[in-house]
Amino acid sequence: MPFRSLDGDSGFVVPADPLARFDELLTALDAGRGWMQDKAAIRLAAITLLVTSGDAGRLAASTRTASAVLGERLGWASGVDESVRLVIAAQLVKADESPDEFVDDLERVRGMFRADGLRRGGVYEVLAVLILRRLFGTIEPAHVERLHAIYDAMKAHHWWLTGPDDFPACAMLVARPGEPAAIGAGTDAIYAALHQQAGLSRGDPLQTAANILYLAGVEAPLIVERFSGLLAAFRAAGAKIKTGEYDEVAILSFVAQPAANIVATVRELQAGLRARLKWLSEGDALSLGAGLAFVRLVGASGELGALADAKLLLDMQTLVTARQAASTAALSASTVN
Repeated sequence: MPFRSLDGDSGFVVPADPLARFDELLTALDAGRGWMQDKAAIRLAAITLLVTSGDAGRLAASTRTASAVLGERLGWASGVDESVRLVIAAQLVKADESPDEFVDDLERVRGMFRADGLRRGGVYEVLAVLILRRLFGTIEPAHVERLHAIYDAMKAHHWWLTGPDDFPACAMLVARPGEPAAIGAGTDAIYAALHQQAGLSRGDPLQTAANILYLAGVEAPLIVERFSGLLAAFRAAGAKIKTGEYDEVAILSFVAQPAANIVATVRELQAGLRARLKWLSEGDALSLGAGLAFVRLVGASGELGALADAKLLLDMQTLVTARQAASTAALSASTVN
């Protein structure tokens, strides 16, 4: 079950200058930003639309319209706030899909989740459905059963880490060949190798990176060697790779070019982003630079394009997690006061 190729998408185009196109889309989207919407969501929406042809203003307007429809249909109880809705809407615009049809299908597939005994996942459930639709078009009960089996296999190795926030990663892995138990063992082998060989800290970011790297379909030592080479090249270039950037290095591990070339491209784009967006932090610029570099280096490769699409959804998951943590902290502070 391979990733669906993006080659046939009528609106798919690799911009000659990804940074300029990103800046154009960012400006158009930011013009309609509400006071409750953070800039991280605008950036993710712009990256999502990067390979979509058409006028930036028109794409931004379509995204805002789709987001409004999602807001009406999903409601506050869904856990999908204004910022997350915007990025989901950008995904729908990119795929030329109706937000109403998406919500209708979401309700249908959620029924499958409950019938299969999957615990409720809130916004992570929404992201998982979005990924499954990208992979298979029409989601069948067998897809949900496989997602559940992969989730259980991952939880058998990391019961303290694995939860509903892993639904999107499990959805990505549904398309991989092999029994769910083998997938769980394979992702755990990469997780262990990243910790033992690369010296990376255990935790959710490492598990996410391991899940992405498993999509490469190669043995753990080989893909971890590739990851470690990129990590070393980034650090040699002066980049500070923290836990939040593990997945950026993981996605770049799929690019079939020397590590030095990949890192040089990311650093060039990172510098360009910080020159244009003075308020952008070094970490955010690195994350965005990695996304833009992926588009520049990979070009119109269909399978890797779909991988980047899945990575964007994991970025959206990171946005959700950060916002939930901020809300929890704010609630705790108000309780203390």
